[in-house]
Amino acid sequence: MSATAAESATWWDGVHAMPQTPIRDLVPALTEVADQPVPYGWLPARARTVFGEQLTTWSDLADETISSLLDRPKAGIGTVRAIILAARDAAMSRSAPAETTADAPSAIGRLLDRLNRYDYTVLAARGWALRPLSVSATAEQLGVAPVNVHRNQPRADRRLRDLLADPAHVAVLDHAQRLRRRLGPLTREHTAEGALNDLGLDLGTAAGQLLLHVAGPYTCVQGWLEGAQADGLATVTATLDAAFERWGAPTVDIVLRQFEHIGVPRDTAIDFIESQPGLRRVDGRWVRWGCSVAARAEAALHLAGTPLSAPAITAVIGGDYLQRYVRDVLNSDPRFTRATRLTWALSRWGVERYTGVFSEIAARIDDAGGAVDINALVEDMAAAFPDVAETSIRTYLTTPGFVTSRNMVRRRTPADGWPPVPPPTTIRGTFHNGRNEIRVAVPVTFDLLRGSGQNVAPAVATALGVHPGHRRVFTGKRATVSLFWPLSSTNGAKLASLRALATTLNAAVGDTIVLAFNVRDSTIAATLLAAQAAPAQRLRALLGKPARTPLADVARALRCRPDEVAGLLERRGDNSLRALLERSAEAIPAAAPGDRHNQPREASGQ
Repeated sequence: MSATAAESATWWDGVHAMPQTPIRDLVPALTEVADQPVPYGWLPARARTVFGEQLTTWSDLADETISSLLDRPKAGIGTVRAIILAARDAAMSRSAPAETTADAPSAIGRLLDRLNRYDYTVLAARGWALRPLSVSATAEQLGVAPVNVHRNQPRADRRLRDLLADPAHVAVLDHAQRLRRRLGPLTREHTAEGALNDLGLDLGTAAGQLLLHVAGPYTCVQGWLEGAQADGLATVTATLDAAFERWGAPTVDIVLRQFEHIGVPRDTAIDFIESQPGLRRVDGRWVRWGCSVAARAEAALHLAGTPLSAPAITAVIGGDYLQRYVRDVLNSDPRFTRATRLTWALSRWGVERYTGVFSEIAARIDDAGGAVDINALVEDMAAAFPDVAETSIRTYLTTPGFVTSRNMVRRRTPADGWPPVPPPTTIRGTFHNGRNEIRVAVPVTFDLLRGSGQNVAPAVATALGVHPGHRRVFTGKRATVSLFWPLSSTNGAKLASLRALATTLNAAVGDTIVLAFNVRDSTIAATLLAAQAAPAQRLRALLGKPARTPLADVARALRCRPDEVAGLLERRGDNSLRALLERSAEAIPAAAPGDRHNQPREASGQ
């Protein structure tokens, strides 16, 4: 840059002494650029004001002289000098052969030599700089006011663009293109530094940063050098996202091929992938691992590529995750769908959702036009869902929702009615108390205390006014329970919401809760029967009244003759009550006052 500036100053001193000589004689090669426009964009602003209307191309300057230019209004020697030197510069660059094989330092050096000191300083600080200086810092370097930099930087930028478009500097563009191919749309600073070193340039110099700028331009973004022309970081990120969206758990080679399509070198691609949070490499494949159980379950299924059971997913996730928690996530998160009785798939796979044996049977009946051969249905179900036992399929055929006849099965209709059920007193722990009350003894178990629904026999549910497909809510002052009977149930109705009641009564495992259902007004009362309650208190809690004549009172509660009580209790499995009644009425002691075990606690709903 300095050598060329000195040469231009010497040349000007010589031609300045020839004010009447036509410019075409001062610049003999001017004819070669005659049709080029005068680059007012990077000349002093006064040049356009003074000469812009008459001198539009270099051919318009050919017949002018230094004197004729100075005679124009507002023309000064500085403006005339600038436009004549620009004409010489353009002519020399056009007449000089383009050096396409020049090494990078030489090619960049020739381009920089054509910049004056001011433009070079501004561009090196703010134009191609990898980390641009502020306007104030640049102005301080130049010894000018910051407003001067604001006004003149656009002109310097245009000067650089014009020089890069000049055929004389085609070698710079060639080196920049090769550097761009090597670095791709995204790279690390140390990678760019190594590539420039191979070209004989240093990233810490103006020449090195200029070539990197022409190749990109590259800017520092989140620890990367991003090629602005390709929107590098966004493009690479989108490419990685697309690979995971398409393959779920793509292999390393697949991901690298996707990056290759957008020009990202292998080393940079691996560096980028490994820098991304939430990714894990498993047996040559990448997955989004994430922090949640759901994210890791999704990763496990992507890695398998096929439905897995909850234990298998838990094994892949590792850690201290309980299978029950994993199963809850699989059942509740929309990313997953149940594929079979024991396995889950990703919803995105489009696997037909498994809705249970009952629903699968119903769907096949509908598909067959309303009825289907039982053996054919069982064979089809067993093949489609190998983890469902044949006995389970045949059991579901006996649920209230279906009717079987002559080895055919169909859906139950209102015209079919419901299968007959025995009296509720054939079921263990069930008693009548008057016309409207049915009392049901429910053992307190661990499952009840944790909130599991309790099975209610069809005979009891029917007596309480609940038929298959229906629900009834019984309400008390401190207890509200729901009795419902799904058409798909293989073991009768379900009684829900007993956990809150057990908590209210302070029930413990081994105790019994006696529920008193009023079938007339849908109310309920509850009595806690302690595990060690005395016989008299046990009878009172079960029957809902004192048992002055135990055998007769139990017979009335069972709606049978006294001589039938023993046989009925034996058939329904109430052996402890049978043994109690085998003692005489006098042998049943009264409860001692204040005995905790002898005092039933009630939660009344009346």
